[in-house]
Amino acid sequence: MQIANACSTRRILDRREIEWAIGALITAAGVYLHWVNLRSAGALWRDEAGVVSIATMPNAHEMWSNLGHESCPILFPALLRAWSFSLGGSDAALRVFGFIVGLLMLGAVWLNGWFLHRSAPLIALGLLAVNPSVVRWGDSLRAYGLASVLMLVTFAVVWRFARAPELKRWLAAGLVAMISVQCLFQNSFLLLAVCAAAAAMRVRCHDFKNGLAALAIGVPAAISLLPYRVAIREAQDWSVLSQIGFLPALIWSNLSVAMAPIFPWLRWLWIALAVAAIVHCVKSARISPLAPPKEDANSAVFFAGTALIGGLVSFSIFLWIAKMPTQVWYFLPLTTFGAVCIDAALANWPARWQFWRCALAILALLCLPGARELISYRQTNMDLVAGVLQEQADPRDLIIVHPWTFGVSFDRQYSGPTPWTTIPPLADHRFHRYDLFKAKMILENPAQPVCDQIAATLRAGNQVWLVGDIPLSQTPPPQIQPAPNNPWGWLDDPYSDVWGAQVGYFVAIHATRGEVIPIHSPNLISPLENVSVVAVTGWQEPPAAPAIGSESTEK
Repeated sequence: MQIANACSTRRILDRREIEWAIGALITAAGVYLHWVNLRSAGALWRDEAGVVSIATMPNAHEMWSNLGHESCPILFPALLRAWSFSLGGSDAALRVFGFIVGLLMLGAVWLNGWFLHRSAPLIALGLLAVNPSVVRWGDSLRAYGLASVLMLVTFAVVWRFARAPELKRWLAAGLVAMISVQCLFQNSFLLLAVCAAAAAMRVRCHDFKNGLAALAIGVPAAISLLPYRVAIREAQDWSVLSQIGFLPALIWSNLSVAMAPIFPWLRWLWIALAVAAIVHCVKSARISPLAPPKEDANSAVFFAGTALIGGLVSFSIFLWIAKMPTQVWYFLPLTTFGAVCIDAALANWPARWQFWRCALAILALLCLPGARELISYRQTNMDLVAGVLQEQADPRDLIIVHPWTFGVSFDRQYSGPTPWTTIPPLADHRFHRYDLFKAKMILENPAQPVCDQIAATLRAGNQVWLVGDIPLSQTPPPQIQPAPNNPWGWLDDPYSDVWGAQVGYFVAIHATRGEVIPIHSPNLISPLENVSVVAVTGWQEPPAAPAIGSESTEK
């Protein structure tokens, strides 16, 4: 009997050593991808440039006053501010900040593996470490990466309290939870799921007092969000420009890319693992917790599975409330949270077939070549465009940037003497000023001042540089009513598209020459901000050319 037990123990130790080795290997692959991203991402694109502009305002009061124009609370901009003023605010220096966040995410995955099942988190690493969506958007200069790190740390610390309730553990969980929601508002919905899972775990053990204490972990975090009521209320005035409603098809499309950007079939692996985790959680709930929770192997399964169910439900509620058009990076906190929950729920299941976790981690390494290719894209070429214009544009020329959101990254990258504007002209381009754009939407013809500037520049024999996506066509564009008296109401993109088409038509019928300016890049550019440049010169007066400000036709 002793010999048999010794052999069994040895097999377990050998298996654990293999798991740790495979975990280290896939972690090294993840670190490599973060390094590739650091070297390839390049300049900040518009969303990153906007939050950095808010973070680096002249004083903290201005930073706080403008938080409503960004989608995160104070913590992330404050950290960017401290980094910029102490270690440098250049694009390259800020990319190092993102790189560190990416490495911290890998560390947070390992932390949860150690806290919840004392083994290598092979499932979570397989789903996250070589996932290019996780690497690119986790390292991006937005709050989503750091928020994911803090949510994973919160998950681990709340588990420690749920497993063995103590006052110091409750205080630690409350503090980390409060820090977590101060990084991203969405974390409050995931925090609710984690606290509910901890409470359910204590109630399962007939410990109702600490069940209430587990729910109360989120109270300090909720109170800490109260100062943002005014900013959120103000932001609601212009958030209607982007609200398109709760669209399951769009949500599924972006979530699929977040889970499986390389091999589409991997999304079904995610779903299969999530279903298996929930099933295992339900089975564990049927087992009476005879042993204290500190020694109950089913406690981690129950906690993680319950948190997974709660996280899926609560995050769906957030998306339904927000009504915003989702993007891939919106799902980063959910996918990292879900992967860790799945890993904890399935870490020791089934008991006799543990090798499948190793096989999953090794299978994930097949994604490495494709992941490296996607990570090698530059986030933007706006810095290259700005460099060309600084060399070639004359101070008497005019630069037109369209759509207006491109003005945020152009404002950061361009420092030449040539005047520039967006369509329509806005007074501030440091970050996304939806409030200023909304004020233009109610005007009769906000693109006309841009056309007047173009006419004056071309008549004087100077060049107009068209940056972005301005369609040059001699087909008359549609005439629209001021907002919201159009089929699309307050949505901003249709108005921007029509105004861009109006300016493109004006240029097409009046300019006599045009040239596409080549923008050379050492690597491929992300389609989110791959900017083209066209230079036009000359002036002609076409017969009976209709003015853009002519009478509108009702739709």
